[in-house]
Amino acid sequence: MFRENEYKILYKRILFTCLIIMIYITGSNIPLIHQIDIQRKDSSFYQIAVSNTGGDISSLNIFTLGLGPWLTSMIIFSLIAYRNIDKTARQTRSEKHYKEKLLTILLSLAQSCFLLNQYVSKEKIDSENIYILLLILVTGTMLLVWLADQNIRYGIAGPMPIVLVSIIKSLSQQNWLQLQTSILVIMLIICVIAVTLFVLLFMELIEYRTNYQDIMNFSNQDIKKYLAWKINPAGSISIMISISVFVLLSNLINMGVNVAVPNHQNNSFLLNFSHPIGITIYVLIQMFLGYFLSRFLLNTKNKTEEFLKNGNYFIGVKPGAATSIYLNKMARRICWFGSIMITTIIAIPLYSTLLVPELSQQIYFAIQLIVLVYIGINITETIRTYLYFDRYKQLLDKYW
Repeated sequence: MFRENEYKILYKRILFTCLIIMIYITGSNIPLIHQIDIQRKDSSFYQIAVSNTGGDISSLNIFTLGLGPWLTSMIIFSLIAYRNIDKTARQTRSEKHYKEKLLTILLSLAQSCFLLNQYVSKEKIDSENIYILLLILVTGTMLLVWLADQNIRYGIAGPMPIVLVSIIKSLSQQNWLQLQTSILVIMLIICVIAVTLFVLLFMELIEYRTNYQDIMNFSNQDIKKYLAWKINPAGSISIMISISVFVLLSNLINMGVNVAVPNHQNNSFLLNFSHPIGITIYVLIQMFLGYFLSRFLLNTKNKTEEFLKNGNYFIGVKPGAATSIYLNKMARRICWFGSIMITTIIAIPLYSTLLVPELSQQIYFAIQLIVLVYIGINITETIRTYLYFDRYKQLLDKYW
């Protein structure tokens, strides 16, 4: 009985996600103007960074900004909620969405202003049309956010399929095959990518397990119960959010510099991936955001209350405050380890572009391939979760 309907809901979700992807591809191929004048020296990786949030600055289209402003607003409210989880839990879904969308509009407006100021030649469009382009870019971003939100409810993996398609599109536009280096260096790059992907897969599969006792269930004392946490709870979402935050921070600082010093020659300032300070700032953003997002997802406070309510305890640890201290200590260790590992995997190739500039395009390709595979792993895990629940849906519906 279960096998007959096992994949029915999953197929519906896959079809809905395919519809979302088709809308995204159609919108990303509707140009707003004929040409964009790329002026920044670090435009190569800047385009890749934007594509990792579903955007595309190679041509000005409806979805050029991607999901960057939305991801940034999500992490801002997540960090706020981390300070007061109880207050956030009392908010309704509509209240949370209203605040997120309002901040998303403000962030997308700021990023649109920077994009038009830096990438669009003033001779190609009239000054009156700037406001129309701003409206279209902000509206396109909010439409893409709505599509991602609908995919969370009725599709698979929320915004990740959109980002996946954006990265594939960006990879197809790169001339990474034109290598001007030796075979030995090429083989070394391939080996490094293979090792990195193996480490990422290993981190996604392994769990940190801690045994605990259940005083409410004496019948199955021989069966060990454990609390399982992933080594990197934040997954690939931390990479997308960190890139979005860095791009937004770079945009705001560059806009401030342009307003204060209109004839400033170095408009890119230091917040770009061709300067060690810019890379270091991004690495720090990735590390701290990955840690705090992982801590937010683990939610040790709720886990402590759940243990106290269900009569669960760790051997040698008293219930209540002692359990909270124990879980926080364990969560800090896990989250810092996972965040530092992911940050190191991204930081090494980024710093390598400073040492070997002629291989920067190939190194950027390697970074994007790593992110692509990481997102693919998370989508696969989501599909496996749907398969698990679909198998027992008819049984669970009787009690839900």
